Amino acid sequence: MYSKERLDKIIEILKAKKHVSAAYLCQQLYASTSTIRRDILELEKSGIAKKSHGGVTFIQGTNIEYSSIFREMENKKEKSYICNLALDFISDGYAIFLDSSSTVSNICPLLQNYTNLTVVTNGVKTALELAQMDSVTTFIAGGQLKQGSTSVIGELSGSFIDNFHADLSIISCRGINENGAYEANQMQALVKQHMINNSKATILLCDSSKFDQPHFYKLSSFRSITAVITDKQPSSKILNSILENGCEVLY
Repeated sequence: MYSKERLDKIIEILKAKKHVSAAYLCQQLYASTSTIRRDILELEKSGIAKKSHGGVTFIQGTNIEYSSIFREMENKKEKSYICNLALDFISDGYAIFLDSSSTVSNICPLLQNYTNLTVVTNGVKTALELAQMDSVTTFIAGGQLKQGSTSVIGELSGSFIDNFHADLSIISCRGINENGAYEANQMQALVKQHMINNSKATILLCDSSKFDQPHFYKLSSFRSITAVITDKQPSSKILNSILENGCEVLY
């Protein structure tokens, strides 16, 4: 089993059991003690788990922003499904803002089917992937490269985005409730707000694991978003709030 697959499986086990021993993980994953010890250190470094009592405990913090490698591993099927739904909002010749989220990055391979697109992003990985496509002209925002991330953030990023006016912003978030969308990091929220303010329409890609998960930083109310695209119907409280604010819901 590759390291990334093993880490993905450990996170899945921790979400279900909250605390497990290192010996249990060795048994479940057919891995050596030293391999599991290294994996636990990686999880601890990323703020997903902590070592305790001969094992590892899952950290359920609402304002933790996980590193990019772990965000990429979460809910892969749901993210792919959501990005395919988002294609209904894209047309040839569009200028598009893409944030640096792992959810939004899943739309990159799908953009090669369009012609004459212009994309502005604050995601290093997103920009590198799009740069391989002849049909896409790519701009990347300057600013601070966030540690443990592929995101460029800060006031410089926001100022760079202000130089453009897009047909569409495609963004994600860390959670939503009936009051709107939230981010775990203030600087991430700031960059996305610049995207929202400088585009004709904004679609929010949000898988169902983020329902009823408010965070400290308010990203946006639903009134500023054109459509929320998800993989399941939200609760009636969230759904009614989205619709009452003139925002569409697709799932």
